[in-house]
Amino acid sequence: MESCILLVDDEVRVLSALKRVLQRAGFEVATALSVTEALDYLQTNNVSVIITDFRMPQMSGADLLRQVKKDWPDIISLVLSGYTDFELVVELLNQGLAVKFLQKPWNETELVKSVVHAQKTYSMRVAKIERDQFLLGSLTALIEIRGDGIISRFNAPAQSLFPELTLCLNKPLESLDPAQHKDTFSAFLKNKSDRLFITSVSKETKKQREFIIERCWSDDFCHLLKLSDNLRIHSEMFKINGFDELLINEAEFYQQLNTLEDKHCDYTVIFIGIAKFDLIEDLLDFQHGEALTELLAKMLHTTFGSDVRICHKYSDHFMFYVPSGFDDCFLLSQFNKLVNLFTKALPKSYERFSIELYGVYGFFPEDRLSAKELVNHLGLNMNYLAKNQQHFFSRYDAELVNDYREKFELSRLLFKAIENNEFSLYFQPKIDIKTNKVSGAEVLIRWYETTKFGWVSPALFIPIAECDGQIIAISRYVITQSFKQLKRWHTQNIETGKLAINLSARQIKDDPSWIDFMLNCLKENGISSSDIQFELTETYLMEDMEQCQRQIDRLRSLGFEVQIDDFGVGYSSLAYLSKLSIDGVKLDKALITGLESSLEMQSMIRNIVRMSHDLNLKVIAEGVETTHEYNLVKKLGCDYIQGYYFSKPLNEKDFCDYIYNQNNAVSK
Repeated sequence: MESCILLVDDEVRVLSALKRVLQRAGFEVATALSVTEALDYLQTNNVSVIITDFRMPQMSGADLLRQVKKDWPDIISLVLSGYTDFELVVELLNQGLAVKFLQKPWNETELVKSVVHAQKTYSMRVAKIERDQFLLGSLTALIEIRGDGIISRFNAPAQSLFPELTLCLNKPLESLDPAQHKDTFSAFLKNKSDRLFITSVSKETKKQREFIIERCWSDDFCHLLKLSDNLRIHSEMFKINGFDELLINEAEFYQQLNTLEDKHCDYTVIFIGIAKFDLIEDLLDFQHGEALTELLAKMLHTTFGSDVRICHKYSDHFMFYVPSGFDDCFLLSQFNKLVNLFTKALPKSYERFSIELYGVYGFFPEDRLSAKELVNHLGLNMNYLAKNQQHFFSRYDAELVNDYREKFELSRLLFKAIENNEFSLYFQPKIDIKTNKVSGAEVLIRWYETTKFGWVSPALFIPIAECDGQIIAISRYVITQSFKQLKRWHTQNIETGKLAINLSARQIKDDPSWIDFMLNCLKENGISSSDIQFELTETYLMEDMEQCQRQIDRLRSLGFEVQIDDFGVGYSSLAYLSKLSIDGVKLDKALITGLESSLEMQSMIRNIVRMSHDLNLKVIAEGVETTHEYNLVKKLGCDYIQGYYFSKPLNEKDFCDYIYNQNNAVSK
């Protein structure tokens, strides 16, 4: 919502004149004839600047500003009054309740100038608060720089990753890597490049490390930059000896690419790697790993020609470039040739390991990236292939990098989603399997991002929020809105059953006052703890069983129910159920999918249900979608069902309608 200027004066003539002046200057203006009217307006509207008279009946301008300072501390306040009030207003200025005194009758130019300055101050305050949240809440390493490129702040993860940052505070960004050309930093600061690659030598270890800097947040005053290791560190163990005439170092490799770029020459950069190299190294020994890399270096030269200079990027990765003129078909044929030569040259002792090669390639200038950007984006692709065990040779996939950028954009937008009222709650009914009546619902959050993305899947934005810290504010939002909604239903005499709210591991660990916050919300809405269930994931339980049990004990002592969510697929351990004082378990929907064709899964669920019932725990089957699945989980002894077989997640109105229709249909 657009912020406005609020004018407060008990004289209609003064308000009208002020409003005309400020509207002509392009401001959005609202007016109030009294302090009470002004406070009412502030409750429901976004105000950046208040200009108030000092002397008003009943409540004075001083009374207003004290209340504003308490409830809306970011608003910038100015006093516009007669000169006789100057000494009284000075006290307000000294207390920080107002930033400036303007005298009646006012000078139009001075008035507009003062309001422009006040709005800028307000914008700076709001922007800083947003950056503070990001810096303090994020597990990502972040550096804040001013518009002129000076490093102003950084968070703890950044300092931990790059200890030398402390020496660069209040210095230009280029101080992070003095050896690099200043034009590289200039291009990044002017948005001419998306990424910045810097090299640092640790003063303690004397080892060289490469970092990636990416712009992940910008406002009118500062930028927040993400700092990360360049994914993989060159292994000092695997320096290939005796190949000086064939290999070049990384600095020389980039220098040659830059020379080709300056001459507007086309070229192709190729990455080649050995799949499962870490496993081979663990199962064999260092000498075998070294032998493999030396063999690959030889085969690369045999395949692509002895004139090609190869850079040993990582222990199991080589990169090199070839002149343009190579198309996709030719590169693929060369890769197949390389694989055949490499496989034939392998000693028989390696046969049982099924050693494979994989790689990616990209073209300059076709892929529209600078030399170093192209190399590093190829590196991202290589890591994706390795992580997903996709061992083939392919063209550079720009979509992987776009996905990476999209996540940072979503992270930035998440910080404003609550303020912009972009979240909404949906409710998926839980059905009592004995009666087929609604026994409650799980609260699910949905996000409609208004500027670019539209509906964003929780599977996408929740992990981002967990990583960057927004999950704490989101969790509090869900608690607040759920309790308010439950109060409305109680007022309307709608019996919804218990509401189940998911607890974030990050919330429990990093928000120590969340239970007190939740209890205050409970009291404000006049609802009982017996109306609420909390669901914790099995993964979080296993991370810190002792701390988790303390949280569970406190919640249950306060009257809340606690259930384990996504049970059975993480650690699939029944033993720890007896160690936890919980009320129930919710079977992960992965156990339900394909249940009808898996006797083993049916047996597993039967055992979970039997042991849970022995411990007086309820069992909820999640993700039930078909009649056959419904009949099976009922036969296996589950107590409640949640899933599309009965209902998808519903908004407030549809959920109420569903309760009425479902329970009435069962009762007939």
